[in-house]
Amino acid sequence: MIKKVKVHLLRPGVYITDFNCSWLAHPFLTSKKRIKSYSDIEKIKQAGISEVFIDTTKGIDIFETLTREQFLEEFKTDLKDVVPAEELDYQTQVPLEKELRRARQIQHEAHSLLKQAYHDIRYGNVLKIKEFADSVKEIIDSVTRNRDALLLLSNIKNKDEYTYEHSVNVSILAAGISKALQMEKDEIFEYTLGAILHDIGKSKIPDEILKKDGTLTQKEYAILKKHVEFGIDILSEHKEATTATLSVIAEHHERLNGTGYPKKLSGSQISLGGKLGAILDVYDALTSERIYHTPVNPVQALKEIYTQRNILFEEELIQQFIKFLGIYPPGSLVKLKSGFLAIVIEAGRENILKPVVRLIYDLKKNVPILPRNLDLSKGVGDLHFIEGMVNPEFYSINVNDYLLDMYSD
Repeated sequence: MIKKVKVHLLRPGVYITDFNCSWLAHPFLTSKKRIKSYSDIEKIKQAGISEVFIDTTKGIDIFETLTREQFLEEFKTDLKDVVPAEELDYQTQVPLEKELRRARQIQHEAHSLLKQAYHDIRYGNVLKIKEFADSVKEIIDSVTRNRDALLLLSNIKNKDEYTYEHSVNVSILAAGISKALQMEKDEIFEYTLGAILHDIGKSKIPDEILKKDGTLTQKEYAILKKHVEFGIDILSEHKEATTATLSVIAEHHERLNGTGYPKKLSGSQISLGGKLGAILDVYDALTSERIYHTPVNPVQALKEIYTQRNILFEEELIQQFIKFLGIYPPGSLVKLKSGFLAIVIEAGRENILKPVVRLIYDLKKNVPILPRNLDLSKGVGDLHFIEGMVNPEFYSINVNDYLLDMYSD
């Protein structure tokens, strides 16, 4: 699709098909250009170009970063009323700082477990599902103690480890949203187990396909899609794999309008586990850096998913997921009206527009500051007002480093 976008919204991976000016006015040799770096974008800005045309079939799409007012307008709803507060469980047993170190260990062990499982299955060994059951219980317990610790740490990502990190992240999201919606303990466990194993069938997909740097051929994509069937086969021998657990694995690529795979299920044919798994899988994939994909920020990911409501994904579940994450999910970099940059570390409990943040940078003085936490719900004024989410790369800020520092303090 060809669309016009403002230059300040460009990011690496975009394919410009028309600079919207004469060939002499833009800084490149040809009128078509794939943006490879932020320095390319700066050259376009310096040339005085404000809008360009991009081709979304040849490069990544652009979804605008939203202010809170734009967000509410875009989603056409007052999110405070999407799910009544009393229907979501936000109880916290321990402070974030206390849970972070323990959560990091749980995350690391789950990641290592998946890596070993892929190796074992490729060499003909049986999946050790009991170990995954124990890992899932640890994840649920951590989310119960403090729902934001693992969510925050799930932002620490390494594109070379995407396959394993993605499954752990989806399980964290599954545990969090299932608990927030006050599902029964067995359901929370079954959906979280399905989430951590939703891509286990990829252990039987060749690395040259999984890690290919570029678009898959039609034949390669057909092989990749078989990971769903392989996953079911791997779990079929285990009594711990209940119908709910298997539904996440079998249906996370199904879509409401019947365009998904492997069975092209539609509407009510798709189980709750399949519908929920689809949203969580796509959200983490959109916000993760992969070999062939530049990540988008959480608001952009939520917007992209929401635009497919009742087409690909169930609207009510999307709304509940937004309510659970908050408009500014943990790990987001935001700009305060006061001129400070801050990382969201805890979603707002009483007001999703007022999370707890960690101040890290003073834009007025253009200097980093000694990080300190601030609960935006405990005050008013510019220091307690978020203007919008910003791109960390634009300010050369590595959010990973700040998150690592938090749990190592």
